[in-house]
Amino acid sequence: MHQAIRSSLFIGLVSLGLSGCALETPPPSTGYLPANAFDGRVIGEDPAIAATNEARWSFTHPKAMQGRPAEMALAVASLDAMAGQFATGGRWVSMNSLAKLQMLRARRAVRAILGIRPGTLSQTVINSMVTISLALRHGNRPAALAAAKGAEFTLPPPRTLSILAHFPPVPIAAEATTFASRYLFPGGGGPFFLR
Repeated sequence: MHQAIRSSLFIGLVSLGLSGCALETPPPSTGYLPANAFDGRVIGEDPAIAATNEARWSFTHPKAMQGRPAEMALAVASLDAMAGQFATGGRWVSMNSLAKLQMLRARRAVRAILGIRPGTLSQTVINSMVTISLALRHGNRPAALAAAKGAEFTLPPPRTLSILAHFPPVPIAAEATTFASRYLFPGGGGPFFLR
């Protein structure tokens, strides 16, 4: 009798544990900017700081970014990368949880504007945006259009480039990148803005 009760309790606990695992959400997709993303402009700078500063400046100055699709594509890639890294990287364990959540929300908002399919891996988005950025920076529009043809995009390539050239203000991205920039150093040493 006691054995039967113990077996039932054990099965119940195992079932409860497994159902709890099923309810856990997977960690956010995380990707990294390739070494050539900044085209040699930030040699020697911490990649996380360079990416966060790029995203922060671009999303807090939407008027200045009009007509600058190469820079905007890099800002999108930077935001996508840092949203995932802040949420999953051990380096950022002490970062404010709200800052991490805001970055992920900003990433979703920016992707929606560009018509990027939900669930696309971060590295896929980053690679496409960096390729577009570098192609436009070097005057190769056909290569940029080709990079915007990936399965992750729902809009025609010319439309994607047009959005990058005339990106609308994204308040959550401006707020998130500004908030997150306060935590670029251990202990949250305050805002660190470079441009």
